[in-house]
Amino acid sequence: MLVFFILLCFLPSIAPGGISQDEMDSAVAASNIHADFITSGNIVNLPYLLLQKASISFFGLSLYSIKLPSIAISVLAALFIVLLLNRWFKSDVAIVGSILTTLSTAFLFLAGSGTPTIMYIFWLALILWLGSKIVGNENTHPMLVISFFFSLALSMYTPHLIYVAICIGLAGLMHPHLRFALKQLKFYQLVISVSAFILAIIPLVFGCIFHPENLTTLAFMQDANMGTYANNIAASFAPFFSFSMAYDSIYLAPLFGLATVALIIIGILASMGKLFTSRNSVVSLLVIFAIIASGLNQDLAITIIIPISVLTAAGLESIIDKWHSLFPENPYAHVLGTLPVVVVVLLIVISGLSHFIFGYHYTPRVAKNFSDDISIIKNNLSAGDVLLVSQESSHYNFYKLLENYNSITVMSDIPERNDEVKIASLGGSRSDDNLKLEQIITSPKSRNSDRLYIYSKVTEEKGEGEK
Repeated sequence: MLVFFILLCFLPSIAPGGISQDEMDSAVAASNIHADFITSGNIVNLPYLLLQKASISFFGLSLYSIKLPSIAISVLAALFIVLLLNRWFKSDVAIVGSILTTLSTAFLFLAGSGTPTIMYIFWLALILWLGSKIVGNENTHPMLVISFFFSLALSMYTPHLIYVAICIGLAGLMHPHLRFALKQLKFYQLVISVSAFILAIIPLVFGCIFHPENLTTLAFMQDANMGTYANNIAASFAPFFSFSMAYDSIYLAPLFGLATVALIIIGILASMGKLFTSRNSVVSLLVIFAIIASGLNQDLAITIIIPISVLTAAGLESIIDKWHSLFPENPYAHVLGTLPVVVVVLLIVISGLSHFIFGYHYTPRVAKNFSDDISIIKNNLSAGDVLLVSQESSHYNFYKLLENYNSITVMSDIPERNDEVKIASLGGSRSDDNLKLEQIITSPKSRNSDRLYIYSKVTEEKGEGEK
């Protein structure tokens, strides 16, 4: 976990090496959260946005402060994936399977993306693990039950995860095995857990009452028609297994390599004879949920990472068990059979990391969706300097945050004051007799590579016709 955390802290500066429009929008939304968030209606993705607001407030507006909440949450998500797989597989298979999942292009991207999308993986992994610890355990620790209900409530702040909570509630009432598990819980545990659930969703309920449009964002589709719904599903899963072309998307295709796909197929075949076990039932329901929900919100397609992690571990387990069954009494054959598996795992991990790092640099249709302008501004401007950004730019509200967190004045027009100050124009040059061009800062991540024009203001006459 320590190595994984260090890797996640190191990677965002390399790949994708910038921030997307969604990350800018998330930073703006986080900064707009205040004490009146219930009446103002800022309750969608509230848990994540609160963490992001704290990160930006503490570290200022930068590439890392925007991404830090996702890095921290992804480490926890990886831990819960390990614990979840460990409930269904042997420890060695669970750890290797989780490594293949968490070092995949899909998971690494989510871990380095400063948007609430990582919460889909985090909440599902946490809720499934807590549920697996409660069901079938006669002496369940009270904190596990309280944590389960509290996590279920907080997950409902993430768009469309309300359906997961509804499905879990219906399953608990209808499935005899789950009903028995609930009856095993002590009365005081249920009272405290339900109370924690109610307290956690109070801001959500009132936020939807004061602003009914939040309910549409949390539970429905913005543009509800069957044509859009079907197109969303197709567009959501297009980058996942596309081996022949890249899409104009923030996701790098393919998100899972051929070797991982082969393990998934083996895992599916190995699971066919155990279709109605709890593990395979969960996998099937999550796949169905990912497909149906992606029509409402394309971000939900990424929830397929959880069933893929289970199927990858199942495929790995099937290969190891098959080899051991050929030589059940020969420990030397077991070791020799494990070595090729280790080699395959290393090849999958190394090729996946290479694909992730180089893909976000050399795939134009993907790389153009990320901007490193914030890093350029941080490296070349300091407190008191003026940054010129057009109000018509989709990034204007984002860079306006620099005034609050980095003390850089952001304006749309050249200031009229005559004090000596560094003036920088983002994304285009400015023509003015009172400005003298000092430097042009370029970026390799943009087709229009001249990103920042730095001027000094001329304030005194030097001669006739000359300033």
